[in-house]
Amino acid sequence: MSSFFTLPASQRKRKREDRSGAPASKKRGVDADGVVRNKGVRKTRERDESISGSDLDEDAESVASRASEEESGSESEEGETAADRRLKLAERYLDNVRDEVEDYGFDAEEIDRDLIAERLKEDVDEFKGRVYRQIASDLAFPTASHAFFRADAHATTSIAVYAPYVYTVSKDRTLIKWELATPSLSGASTVNGTDGAPKRLPRPQRKKPKQVRFTRGMQKVAESAEEQGHTKSILSVAVSPSGKFVATGGEDNKLIIWDAATLTPVQTFTHHRDSVSGLAFARHISSMSSGEQLFSGSFDRTIKTWSVSTAGHAYVETLFGHQDNVTSLAAMTIDQCISVGARDRTARLWKVVEESQMIFRGGSSKNTYHENNIDCIAPLPPTHFVTGSDNGSISLWSVHKKKPLYTIHQAHGLDPVPPPEEHSPEVDRKTAESNARFTRPTPRWITALTTVPGTDVVLSGSWDGWVRAWKISEDKRMINPLGPVGGGSALTALDTPSKQLEQNLASVDGSHDQGATNPEEAAEPLVKGVVNGIAVFERREETAKPGQVPTESTSKSKSTPATAEPRGLCIAVAIGKEHRFGRWKCYGNNYHKGPTPEGRNGAMVFEVPFASNQTG
Repeated sequence: MSSFFTLPASQRKRKREDRSGAPASKKRGVDADGVVRNKGVRKTRERDESISGSDLDEDAESVASRASEEESGSESEEGETAADRRLKLAERYLDNVRDEVEDYGFDAEEIDRDLIAERLKEDVDEFKGRVYRQIASDLAFPTASHAFFRADAHATTSIAVYAPYVYTVSKDRTLIKWELATPSLSGASTVNGTDGAPKRLPRPQRKKPKQVRFTRGMQKVAESAEEQGHTKSILSVAVSPSGKFVATGGEDNKLIIWDAATLTPVQTFTHHRDSVSGLAFARHISSMSSGEQLFSGSFDRTIKTWSVSTAGHAYVETLFGHQDNVTSLAAMTIDQCISVGARDRTARLWKVVEESQMIFRGGSSKNTYHENNIDCIAPLPPTHFVTGSDNGSISLWSVHKKKPLYTIHQAHGLDPVPPPEEHSPEVDRKTAESNARFTRPTPRWITALTTVPGTDVVLSGSWDGWVRAWKISEDKRMINPLGPVGGGSALTALDTPSKQLEQNLASVDGSHDQGATNPEEAAEPLVKGVVNGIAVFERREETAKPGQVPTESTSKSKSTPATAEPRGLCIAVAIGKEHRFGRWKCYGNNYHKGPTPEGRNGAMVFEVPFASNQTG
């Protein structure tokens, strides 16, 4: 019985397929068409590409020739070129549009929908970091108006804004809701001028925020008949993006969710084992949860995530990693937050969904003053953030680099050396001076830091009496000073040499010294106290309050100038005689001169207009 394996080799050869009836060549490496095959596939592939390319070329040439024939035929028939025909079609299209508009008119509702959709798209782009607006240079920070407001409370520890409302908390367990004043003029009075013609004078408007709600200590909840509230100092506050909820954290280890409209406690969480030092809401609702995402940081070295919604509030998970107290945190994007760990001198980016963290280590030894704590952090989504330290440094970071891109040392200057009689217990002045001969000025550390997301604006605070504005360069690699907010044009002129020094001097590690020249020392400070928190939002066109029926002024057409607010920034600042984490009086120890050398407890609001919106 014969099989394939028992047949002779001459009969075992398989027959090849007939290739177009052409006899096979006996030469090795040569096919039937006489083309030499080098390693089999390469020549065949080149041959196929040449054939396909020739086919495409022939097709393109045929189409081009056909188009040229048509053009030549049209030119010969009509006596016009292709450009003339396109122009004629465009004119015909415009005529059709005009006829349609004359017949049916404009659809105002559809136009409004398009404008709203465009605005929503801009907001989404800003949130995701796709839009980076350079507005810092256009803002008139020196001419910002300011107003101080306060209640009978201790040092204000934190502040949060949801336009047009401001929420402040203090060390005496107080939570207050304020309503911001509108900076635009809503009315005017008429008088007769020198020529007898009527002349309109602006009517003075309310500048200070108005207190709307007030709560302190424990409160009894009607639904459960239980008492909820803080029993110790409140250290942090945050308001949800929807404006429906307010979250507070205090030294009693409690995290309390409040109803923003009535300031009644909704739910109390006691998951943290130490003081709740920082709170931050994500700017948008996460796709991974049904509610608004809240991050909380604590002295127990952990960060916890929460879901806050009208259906219920829930604990989600805990993030571990810091080796010291979490003193500040901020939401970066959805499911991401950044935090700093005080004496562990690290900033961390937390990716909740990926269950990972990125560590950025500070404590550079190139600074004159050693960095012991990193206390403040603020986001610049999607890939940058800034930190503030106890040695007065403000650093710009990128998530793609472990070291800061740029650092400004002594951003708020130095405290003067106290007199010998107060610095030393010696009665003899010469002995006291000898004991204090090695004493040097200490930097004012950064106590508050914030940014305007989607822009190049950074704001910082300390206890030098000023809130300072900074500008991030277009390539996000430098920080340039813009001077104090509300300092006046004279103060800005004095600060010009130091600005030039900041921009022109370069060092090896990209750092500069701001505290060398401080012309603000000669001016009366506006912020008489320690800046414990800064909240900011960008003013846009006037809108109705949440839950309010639009009034006649807000329901007018957008073409009416009186219905639109001047665009700019609204900055709210929490002020106290003491730092929010301690009992020491920083402001009273820096020997400021003035009517209130010991500082004040309360808050301030600054209205920063754009330079183009200023009126003489």
